[in-house]
Amino acid sequence: MNPSLGVLIRFSNSADTLPAVLEALKQQTLQPDSILGVDSGSMDGSSSLIEAAGGRVVCWSDRYEHSKVLNFGVRQLPTDLVLVLSSHTVLESPGTLASMVEAMSDPCTACVSGRWDDDPCYSDAIDWNELRAKGLKFGSIYSNSMGMFRRSLWEQMPFDEAAPTAEDYAWAVAQVRRGHLCKRLRFPFSYRRNGHTRDGEFAHVTFRLARKHGLKVAWLGPVASIQLCARGLVGSKDITSLSDLRAARQRLAAWIRESFFRASPSR
Repeated sequence: MNPSLGVLIRFSNSADTLPAVLEALKQQTLQPDSILGVDSGSMDGSSSLIEAAGGRVVCWSDRYEHSKVLNFGVRQLPTDLVLVLSSHTVLESPGTLASMVEAMSDPCTACVSGRWDDDPCYSDAIDWNELRAKGLKFGSIYSNSMGMFRRSLWEQMPFDEAAPTAEDYAWAVAQVRRGHLCKRLRFPFSYRRNGHTRDGEFAHVTFRLARKHGLKVAWLGPVASIQLCARGLVGSKDITSLSDLRAARQRLAAWIRESFFRASPSR
């Protein structure tokens, strides 16, 4: 029997982006069994767009927090597989859902999402041995902006509601440590709006996850980062880009904070 598939879309005043997202879902060769929208206070008719596409809408009235909203939605979407799709992420290939479900046919696979860069650091089927050998990068191995996961594993371990961000990264790493696979697929997609840069937040998350799971972090290291920042201060011409310099500063700051100024455990 084929697994059932549900699509979970979190949104708030997303009437500008939802039509393209929902139209792309409509064009998929494999159609989901259900669509659930979680409305965080829309006032622009976004809910009616979900309903017109055959979906159901539930309302989240508390302060928006990624992991809490996700867990709230998944509890009301009892399908075998859940695709979490941002209200601004458009799946541009009609075969994307079919490819993701095929990737999940391996019972060892916990989750699968699209590849958003061409970085060859990780394979497309990440296991624990690979994470131990390569360490964690500043950027998740799995994304809840366009990621599919196995609901039975979520039931055992919901998204961490204490995590302010990167709940997807933390969940995927935990699943890989438990012996599952995190897969990545190449498929075309587009974002219909730009979010704020979260390099600093992801740096802190990465160091914390690495410490929690006994993994190294794949980065320049403190000495090379300090040298890079120093060259930036004197205006050295060998700095590749301002964004690289900014990221190096944020990662170095995160390393210092996580290494020397971590909050003491509660007594």
